[in-house]
Amino acid sequence: MDLELSDEQQWLSESVETLLAREAPNGRVWGSLVEFGALSVGGEDGIGAVEMCLIARALGAHLAPVPYVGSAAVRFAAGLRAADLGEHAVALAVLEPGASWAAPPALTVLETCTSGGAVSGRKTAVEHAAAVPRLAVVAAAPDGPALCIVEADATGVTCVPQRSFDPSAPMYAVELAEARLASEPLGGGAIARMVTIGALLAAAEAVGAAGRMLEDACRYAAERRQFGRTIGSFQALRHLLADMYVRQASSWSSVLYAAAALDEDAGEAARTVAVAKAYVSRAGREVAHGAMQVFGGIAVTAEHPAHRFLRRILVRERQFGDAAHHERALGRELACSVVREPIS
Repeated sequence: MDLELSDEQQWLSESVETLLAREAPNGRVWGSLVEFGALSVGGEDGIGAVEMCLIARALGAHLAPVPYVGSAAVRFAAGLRAADLGEHAVALAVLEPGASWAAPPALTVLETCTSGGAVSGRKTAVEHAAAVPRLAVVAAAPDGPALCIVEADATGVTCVPQRSFDPSAPMYAVELAEARLASEPLGGGAIARMVTIGALLAAAEAVGAAGRMLEDACRYAAERRQFGRTIGSFQALRHLLADMYVRQASSWSSVLYAAAALDEDAGEAARTVAVAKAYVSRAGREVAHGAMQVFGGIAVTAEHPAHRFLRRILVRERQFGDAAHHERALGRELACSVVREPIS
């Protein structure tokens, strides 16, 4: 498995950085991303998991308030049917009130009728729900969980704002009362693919935000002076920054490896994503906390950007399962494999 970025991937990464630096102050990020081809997922000419992670990392570094994780994850899960979504942004309605990311849908149900399918139920923590034209709703169906695409302005759909730890990632509670489907539902395999790539993209965004905090902390340590010296020359801070760099670099390596495994359709791709999400969930927070120590008291002021990056990291840490969630899943999988292994 080749983990070196190709020339095309390097150009894509640089182009996205340029796009975000140019468009972020004007608030035109989403339209420019769509024109750039960030939603052209899959197929011979589409982008793969590695390219999607490069885009997500850049979005995290710029704290772009766009629904990329959900929109890209649904297209990756839909496969050949991704063309049905066009260039519409999509919000993921997966989590139910009081439930974990591992719980199957219980409050949201897909009902069939003569005029087609309809979804009824409740979802929580639906990011950007009020700003997108479509929702991807995970609902219980007779043959198992189904992924249902619903128009956000359809009759029976109500979005209620919720308090969000990260204001740039607004959250909503969604009530669905016999909301008609916009297309045929997708099966459980699509849901698994969506959750897998969603977890990886969330981790990539956290890596981007943590990387920006590390860069800012290094710059600040090289400029801030105490006792006639820059604070970056103090041994304690140099060790702290070195540890932060190792965690940041290894976080991106784990994401890149998992993305390459998905692109190559490796048998252990889902496991590598779980490992990456678990590792980044802890390492990203540690990098952010280390940066806050370097900045000192100024980091807790509203004017300083450090707390905004920390908020994005913590939100992405919880989405699609935190470190403990994935570690438990990996532990169960390992235990089952040991039990199945024949005794010699």
